[in-house]
Amino acid sequence: MNTSKIALFILAFALAIACRKTETPPPAANGNFTTVDAFLAQNAPALQTYTIDATTGGSFTSPQGTKVIIPANAFINPANQPVSGNVTITFKDLYKKSDMLFADVSTALIWGAPLKSAGEFFIKAVKDDMNLNLANGKFINIEQPAALTGGLDNINIMAPFAVQDSVTNRGGWTPDPMDSVKYGADKYIFSMYRFKSPLDSGSWCNSDNETYFKAYTQTLLTLKPTDKIDSFKTSVYLVFKNITSMVHVYDDNTNFPYYYAPVGLQCTMVAIGVNKGNLYSAFVPFTISANQVVNFTLSKTTASDFKAQLKALD
Repeated sequence: MNTSKIALFILAFALAIACRKTETPPPAANGNFTTVDAFLAQNAPALQTYTIDATTGGSFTSPQGTKVIIPANAFINPANQPVSGNVTITFKDLYKKSDMLFADVSTALIWGAPLKSAGEFFIKAVKDDMNLNLANGKFINIEQPAALTGGLDNINIMAPFAVQDSVTNRGGWTPDPMDSVKYGADKYIFSMYRFKSPLDSGSWCNSDNETYFKAYTQTLLTLKPTDKIDSFKTSVYLVFKNITSMVHVYDDNTNFPYYYAPVGLQCTMVAIGVNKGNLYSAFVPFTISANQVVNFTLSKTTASDFKAQLKALD
């Protein structure tokens, strides 16, 4: 892929992200769906809330089994002063591909290439309506159970990735040299030394194997709708089989081109749209081949049927 195509892809990705609203869409009334974003937001995993004493530190374990360990005197306020007393931590962890899709947090680099994930998480610390950061030399350990993503990789190549700007690059990962990922007997340990900017948007982080997909020849995959994209405000995703990887594919106003498709791997294209209050979808399983074109047609569905088909891909 030449430099001009990469530049065009990055520009299209950035414009798509910039146009995405950050507020939670209103819920659908009695199944009358408003937008795709609204449907996804209604089914995305919820944030959990925990309270930690800033002076003594502490830990908590999420419902999925992620353990978060916070040391004593870890936080500073916007004036770089130490924080004491109770701090509210909001946290969300994503391991299932269905959860990643509903949360619309892709496992792809900022320019679109896929990553193999060992788990994504969101974290934010607040006290008295102030967004906190971590003091120099302090770090939070996030222990991610390897069993939730198929076990430890054979080679120690998991590395830390982060969304450096949660507003403009949400779901677009970049390597994070400030943090680290270590291996335990049955887990990955993500050590986080800084919250990301801007603090009020919280921090998205990810343990990733960036080399996994590099073993495969990459090709242009064109996902071609038979329906007009604007009529359904269609969103399209690739969900890889037996790999914790889910990629949001953005449109070029006519089709959904993906320039980093790994030849030979199996995946399912998941498309979702809304028209006149009704939910539509398409699930197309296939094995990626060189310069492939995959046609799809949206069909009316229900929320329960869509969720069941999506969860079957986990």
